Amino acid sequence: MQIGRERTDGPYRWPASLRLPPRPPTLVYLDMLHWIALAKAHTGHPDGRRHEETLAALVNAQASGTAVFPISDSIFFETSQIGQHRQRRDLRDVIELLSKYFVVTSRSVISAHEIEALLDDLVGPSSRPINAMDYLDWGVARAFGMAGGFRIYDEHGADVTEDARLAHPGGPDEFDRLHRSAELELVRNVLAGPAPDEEAQMRSLGWRPGNESDVGTKRAEQEREQQSRFKADPRWRRGRIRDLVAAREVVIEANRILTEAVNDRAANLAELFPTPEHARAAFDSMPSFDVAVTLKVAYHEDLNHRWTPNDIHDIDALGSSVPYCDVVVTDKAVASQLRRTGLDERLETLVLTSLDELPELLSGPTHRG
Repeated sequence: MQIGRERTDGPYRWPASLRLPPRPPTLVYLDMLHWIALAKAHTGHPDGRRHEETLAALVNAQASGTAVFPISDSIFFETSQIGQHRQRRDLRDVIELLSKYFVVTSRSVISAHEIEALLDDLVGPSSRPINAMDYLDWGVARAFGMAGGFRIYDEHGADVTEDARLAHPGGPDEFDRLHRSAELELVRNVLAGPAPDEEAQMRSLGWRPGNESDVGTKRAEQEREQQSRFKADPRWRRGRIRDLVAAREVVIEANRILTEAVNDRAANLAELFPTPEHARAAFDSMPSFDVAVTLKVAYHEDLNHRWTPNDIHDIDALGSSVPYCDVVVTDKAVASQLRRTGLDERLETLVLTSLDELPELLSGPTHRG
């Protein structure tokens, strides 16, 4: 193994504060390509006919409790880039049918839990321990790592939701029903976006379907800048490329979370990681960090790779799903990288490229032990 180019051969640190759901059911993550294929099957599109039986089998697997098909924040981002309301609506409908809007939490939240687990091991508990949370949850807010739910506050800013619930004319059960209905409409509207007769007003407020002016655009530009630096000095690509990519990942993606967690323990980064070997082994032990860095290294090794915001969303989604789901269904290029780099074997995750493999697969034990 060339030091600085390959992952350190060490065990992962799994965060106990990130509560994983019991198995079964099997957790199956589908990327946008395959949600689009299922949407075509659901609407009777000619291109979707070959997936109609598969869709029916997956719906049955969900209904029987055999499998869960959660979505991620990246699916919300990518859906928002689709300009046609009909296409967004069709995607929304099949996502609701199959996922029931179960979500995996965001990679940034997962990273925070992994960093806490790392520092708990190296230093000890924080003075402000991280709150335990569920990896699998429900609704758009939870996909982005937010608390979610509607709350009622009085003029002084006090939370009076429970008082309003008890005082509701229809009773607490009716209040709960209305609350669930409102949350369901929120996630439906976020995915589908405005209807055609609402678009003019939404555009006047700044809504731009298909506009890539999100954080993914900035992060893709950062990778293109790094690509230019590699081209200017190709020795890095031939040598300690992983060290450089990992260092940038810490600075760009995890610096704030890491700094706060270290400060909460009255620790010092220089003392925690006195040598590159210490830092390399520590960060390679975080599952989602390993996925992101390994994939970015693979892309940077390709002189002709063209970085796009979708690359960033894909890496975020894979960082959230590959370590913690049982099955990930993605496109051939991404699957090839996951297999070539050994991520699928290290993380014991089954990586597929075809929806049609799922029905038979889900009839047997595919979940983690």
